[in-house]
Amino acid sequence: MLMCGIVGAFSLSGEPIDVNVLQRMNDLQSHRGPDGEGFLLGWLNGDKTEQALVRNTAEFERNNRVEIALGHRRLAILDLMDRGLQPMTVGEGRIWIVFNGEIYNHLELKTKLEACGYTFTTRTDTEVLLQAYRHWGEDCLSHIEGMYAFAIWDGRRGQLFCARDRFGIKPFYYAMVNGYFVFASEIKALLAFPGVGAVADDEAVLSFLTHGNCDYGERTMFRGVKALPASNCISIEIRSNKLLQRSYYQLKPTMVRNLSDDEQIERLRELLVGTVRKHLISDVRIGSCLSGGLDSSAVVSLIGNICRNYPEAASAVGDKLRTFTSCYEYRELDERNYALAVADAVGAEPQLVFPSAEDFWTDFERFAWHQDMPSGGLSFYAQWRVMRAAKEAGVKVLLDGQGGDEVFGGYAKFRYAYLVSLLRSRRFPTLIGEAAAMVRHGDRYVLDLRNGYRYLPKSLRRLFNVDSALKDTIRTDWDKVVSDRSTPATRWWLNASGSQDSSLSNLGTMMQRIQIDDIFIDTLPQLLRFEDRSSMAFSIEARVPLLDRQLVEHGISLPDNLKVRDGWSKFAIRKAMQGLMPEPVRLRKSKLGFAAPDRIWLSRDLRPQVGELIESNLRCQKYIDPSALRQWYKSAKAERANTESYLGLFRVMSLETWMRVFNVS
Repeated sequence: MLMCGIVGAFSLSGEPIDVNVLQRMNDLQSHRGPDGEGFLLGWLNGDKTEQALVRNTAEFERNNRVEIALGHRRLAILDLMDRGLQPMTVGEGRIWIVFNGEIYNHLELKTKLEACGYTFTTRTDTEVLLQAYRHWGEDCLSHIEGMYAFAIWDGRRGQLFCARDRFGIKPFYYAMVNGYFVFASEIKALLAFPGVGAVADDEAVLSFLTHGNCDYGERTMFRGVKALPASNCISIEIRSNKLLQRSYYQLKPTMVRNLSDDEQIERLRELLVGTVRKHLISDVRIGSCLSGGLDSSAVVSLIGNICRNYPEAASAVGDKLRTFTSCYEYRELDERNYALAVADAVGAEPQLVFPSAEDFWTDFERFAWHQDMPSGGLSFYAQWRVMRAAKEAGVKVLLDGQGGDEVFGGYAKFRYAYLVSLLRSRRFPTLIGEAAAMVRHGDRYVLDLRNGYRYLPKSLRRLFNVDSALKDTIRTDWDKVVSDRSTPATRWWLNASGSQDSSLSNLGTMMQRIQIDDIFIDTLPQLLRFEDRSSMAFSIEARVPLLDRQLVEHGISLPDNLKVRDGWSKFAIRKAMQGLMPEPVRLRKSKLGFAAPDRIWLSRDLRPQVGELIESNLRCQKYIDPSALRQWYKSAKAERANTESYLGLFRVMSLETWMRVFNVS
């Protein structure tokens, strides 16, 4: 097992690849893998392909026209010996791989493959994946479980095969430029390849400014740079230059029959324990993020349960679990009491991190460089600080609760979707009961519709004045960009309308359709990018056990009333965790929803710095009217503006910093 950075180039025109460029690409990802590097360089020799393996491209002295090149940076997690270095080969040196991720069922697969006659020389999951490819070909994707992005060069077939995991946990970016197919774990590495320019995609920029998200399917903020979508793979043949991209997995809810609610919850509990146990396999120290929310608290509580009942499965935790929590001195934003209750219950050693406005401003440019694309709010900086604290504490692997809201129905939009479905099905007594229970719970995250500004139609956005910093500042037709069919709001309302669109008809209930939309489009892709970049910035492997395939499929398939019941969100996982986590945490009625002091910092603590930035010569003035922005910031409107308006201001600042850091035109 290892987390790392991968790069590669494939000549589609027969023109040689400059191996020095590949070295620069790999160097730009050195933070992803400080434990080693390597390169595979291949070329055609008549009807055959030949290759050389080097640890640095400076070692390559042959006068050959390299047409296939793979590079790798290693962060060693399992089998720390040099035999785990990549690129790795099997099959008499004809098949090679660069791999980033974890195959959590690699031991089971290894047993199956050994029974078929395959032999292994390492304990790595990389070798298991490579032998699985030898045995099943591209269908190996239906056998492996985990998070991964990889490229396999099959010299037997003259084919490059690349794939990304089912839910897009691990990154894979690529570009087609000047007769080359080039790929990397991070966009910054691609920008080192000649012809891949740091040019903004105008449509993506405007969408980001409006909705705060820039991770939609294959589109990125850089024109010509694409993300390989989750559950997708690519194959390219060197002789025909034929490129085929396809989806190999589709998440579909299944109707669970003949199981009572209690049986479904018990099955959920079994899956939760099983996935966390698999995610504790490591030869280096494991810790956990702990926000105090239900998802990370569930992960930490399950680790504690495994440490008590299956200590042999938790050896990587060490003598005491280390947890890392971001805190604020602003009471309305602070969850430390919940986090400390969970840490105390499992006997963990908690470490509290206190992000400050001054620290953020010092880190802003470095933070922007590592993320590759702009961020929509300051909450992601809290995650950055948690990763840095783990690095300083000597923890190399962190588990996190990412994905729980999407899988188990944690967001307010899911509760509103449930109410709409009850209304459409004319189940009025249940509708009235659920609506009353939501009000009784008094969760401002749910009841304050401004928190879900991305999902509001333009009339409500205007009513709640969530766009005061942007609507007169952005250089576009504001009403048009807010109402575009591709926006989160229009997709939510499309699902709510009960459309008979054939693409929706087999995707379950309204809530289930919105969950799937969240997992693959609206929410999770962005959260996973920040999870990956912030952890890798400090050479830390972040694992997300709540995105185990079986768990996701079970969670999505649960009926709506096991996700929302009696005003509770994530009802099923609350029930499944009964007896495993402290009751005050399990029965929390509040949700902060990635809260951060955006308004406080931007309007007060960082006012001189913000003023200086927006008064300077802005690179983003193609999209923003600088004078209108400056006027707003100095006005009485800004003094009484809400948090959502200041998030708009932050998006402008983040866009500007991104354009400066990457010299974007």
